[in-house]
Amino acid sequence: MGVFPHDYDISATKLMKLWHAEGFLESWWTVEDLEYAVSEDSDTDPESEDLDMSEVLENLAAVDPVSEDEDHATDPVSEDFAMKYLKDLVSRNVVQVRERSSSGGIKTCNVYSAFWHICIREGWQDKFFHVINSCANQDIECQRRLCIHNNALFGIKDVRKSMQATKNAHSLLCTGPHHPYPVPIYLSFGLLKVLDALTIRFYDFPAEVVKLVRLRYLAITYNRKLPASISKLQSLQYLIVRQYLSILPLGPSRSYLPMEIWTMQELRHLQVMGSDLPDPGSEDALLPNLLTLLDVSRWSCTKEVLERIPNLKKVGIRTETGPKEIRNNLLYLYQLQSLKCSVMNPSLQRAIPTFRAPIFPPSLKKLTLSGLGYPWEFMSDIAELRNLEVLKLRCYAFQGRAWETYEWEFFRLKFLLIEDTDLEHWYVDYESFPSLERLSLQHCYKLKEMPPEIGELPNLEVMELVDCHPSLVASAKRIAEEQQSAGNDVLQVSVKSSSDDQRKRKS
Repeated sequence: MGVFPHDYDISATKLMKLWHAEGFLESWWTVEDLEYAVSEDSDTDPESEDLDMSEVLENLAAVDPVSEDEDHATDPVSEDFAMKYLKDLVSRNVVQVRERSSSGGIKTCNVYSAFWHICIREGWQDKFFHVINSCANQDIECQRRLCIHNNALFGIKDVRKSMQATKNAHSLLCTGPHHPYPVPIYLSFGLLKVLDALTIRFYDFPAEVVKLVRLRYLAITYNRKLPASISKLQSLQYLIVRQYLSILPLGPSRSYLPMEIWTMQELRHLQVMGSDLPDPGSEDALLPNLLTLLDVSRWSCTKEVLERIPNLKKVGIRTETGPKEIRNNLLYLYQLQSLKCSVMNPSLQRAIPTFRAPIFPPSLKKLTLSGLGYPWEFMSDIAELRNLEVLKLRCYAFQGRAWETYEWEFFRLKFLLIEDTDLEHWYVDYESFPSLERLSLQHCYKLKEMPPEIGELPNLEVMELVDCHPSLVASAKRIAEEQQSAGNDVLQVSVKSSSDDQRKRKS
């Protein structure tokens, strides 16, 4: 984690992907093994810079890894399994949580200052990684991982010369600020597994990339169509391509990934902005390991496509009109846990849709909808999802003056967000939302009264109000005060303004 800049907020999900792509989890160490390795060197204060991290790594290396035939054989190399390691580092005050996710997990984190300096020092001495931070000639020939915090350094002749002399590089991480112009980046590393160059803009697809046959993780910023030769990267597990200030075209014109993408059997995460999966055609086409598919349109959600990705757990859809065409197709995703569907540039003046919302698979745990404009009556279909824990409704996902919930609806829902809505009246049954822990209402300017039944929800801990009507804020506070008078000290009201967040970012 020392490869990231000091005090840098690290995305936990990205960290899990990098760990997996690097092969750090393939030895099947358990969290208990990690605890043992740390405890063997725990005579010193964990906040002290005298802690010898190289000894910790040596202790861990001495532990016999868990066999693939044991209990962890059920895909322990997944990001979920990796999260156990991160939580252990948090519990030992090596890593601090900066932001929590809506489900209460770790969203962003960073390394405590003392440990960050230790990582930099020990990483260089052990040739585990090196941060290129100047244009001077640097002895990096045997370093296994290179990280650069200032992308402009790629244009310095001495830096390029040093990189050309590096023979053992497994990773190249560009973690500096986004660079709006192309830079002459050196990529001819035969052993490279990880290339994270998302902060660098490529005008042309770098030809050297398709020669990196060991590559498992590729993240770049590139606006054009991917070449068919991308399929040469048969070990690739994570493919992330973002666009630089691109405006997605409206209308029937679509851009598709090359047909050869169906031959990349190891893919676990696919996110190529502006490009859809083509019709697989052949019955042999299959992506059995693909778990995440993001930034696609409805054209990637046809029956023919989804049937060939049977193990998808997370899907993100962008559409111009709405998901009418995929109403029944999501049912082919039997393991789907997280779905995000957004209408780009929604028209709030358009008529309320009369066609029903998509039929969501019962396995769904997290659902985010934006700009769909459905009537609140359609919410009954979502309320019946017995595994749903997180629901986010943004930008008029539903519209209309009133919403009424009934008993035993949203049985397992723990987090509810309603943001940007014309809702005026919300009626809640006492026996709905029995598991709700957090309620967040943002930019709900027309809603003036919090349902009094909200205060009776047995597990509710927080009501968050951001840029809401003063009457709504007053009623929420009144409900909390009534609960406190009745002996419920758990329920809290958090009132915020988006201008407060803007001031924090500027400071």
